[in-house]
Amino acid sequence: MEHWYVYYKLPAGEAQRCVEAVRPQLAVLTAATGVPAQLLRRADETGETATLMEVYHGIADPPAFAAALDAALPQWPLPARTARRTERFVEC
Repeated sequence: MEHWYVYYKLPAGEAQRCVEAVRPQLAVLTAATGVPAQLLRRADETGETATLMEVYHGIADPPAFAAALDAALPQWPLPARTARRTERFVEC
């Protein structure tokens, strides 16, 4: 099983709007894949940017999940040029 951590920076003024729009999309992705999702915001950040992180635990079929996530992303209202970075982990 894999655990994915996907993070990205946004203009601070757009973060809350993004959270409110992405959270329901995560619920749709969870329903479609069975992979639980969380959306987190960096706690210690101040200034002009905000960091959001999507967390996905227990991914049994990473290629299928990657395809589902890639297919879902166009529906998410992320600001233009938002670079998402994915870190993938397995249990030791």
